[in-house]
Amino acid sequence: MSTDTLQKYLQKMKRLRVDRAHGVAPHKPLLLLAVIELIECGQIQENEIPLSPDLAETFIKYWSKVTNRRPNIALPFFHLKSDGFWHLHANDGYEKVLEVTERITAISRLREVIAYVSLDDDLFVLLADPSNREMIRQTLICVYLLDFKDRIENLIAEGQQITEYEQLLMSEVGHPFSPQKPTVPIPEESPIRSAGFRQAIMGLYDYTCAVCRLRIVTMDGESATDAAHIIPFRVSKNDDVRNGISLCKLHHWSFDKGLISLSKTYQVLVSPLMSDQRPTEWRLTELRDKSILLPEREQLYPAQDALAWHREEVLRR
Repeated sequence: MSTDTLQKYLQKMKRLRVDRAHGVAPHKPLLLLAVIELIECGQIQENEIPLSPDLAETFIKYWSKVTNRRPNIALPFFHLKSDGFWHLHANDGYEKVLEVTERITAISRLREVIAYVSLDDDLFVLLADPSNREMIRQTLICVYLLDFKDRIENLIAEGQQITEYEQLLMSEVGHPFSPQKPTVPIPEESPIRSAGFRQAIMGLYDYTCAVCRLRIVTMDGESATDAAHIIPFRVSKNDDVRNGISLCKLHHWSFDKGLISLSKTYQVLVSPLMSDQRPTEWRLTELRDKSILLPEREQLYPAQDALAWHREEVLRR
């Protein structure tokens, strides 16, 4: 990619249509920073960017460092089209709606009408390169967010550490599973550790409960599911993804309390203490022998040693 192309987009970034005269929060630069982070961590790999919960969560993360005002990702997601490098692509049947609509401000309507956005191909190639990506990111920060530079750069560094930890956890699957093995020398109480583990597990299970298939993700990134350890971290000190599973709040609690567990064949075991006859316990007993949702690759399945420990040490009999 030529230097002239990079300079062209650096100039475009400096000239975003941002209403700074009236104290409006810099929606567009913050959304672009969120896109850059998701490209950097590998969550955006193709030049098709949907209005996803991951993007909304990352946008809000940056937003919270700049203002206490209520965020609305729909505003920059729609209006960045006026800057020439951000292209809206309609869902089937909504092409004409997109042509005549001047303003969409509701997230629900935006998701109804727009399938995804794409960047100029040259810009996407630039953002795939670490050096060019950093130059574009620093331009956005210095032009629009200079007063918050330290906060944002600390946030970026933290995000990079979380992604590095997630990638390290994923690389562990190339080695035999050990029920009790500290994965890396990182402080137990570190938010980087817990966030990296959660990011890895949510990626494997797509924010879906392995037991009941519940998947609820809000547009600010909140999820109905937790990243649960099979052998509790306080016991194992082990964030290996094979010691993890995605569970909704109810089934996470039930799993931790030994009311349910998992068999060698990845089917739900229900504690014999649970009775079909009691008013609400059927919500668990109906799960008996149900096969769970598993990651796409077998080597990422919950470890048999971890499941055996849970059946022996936690499942109530």
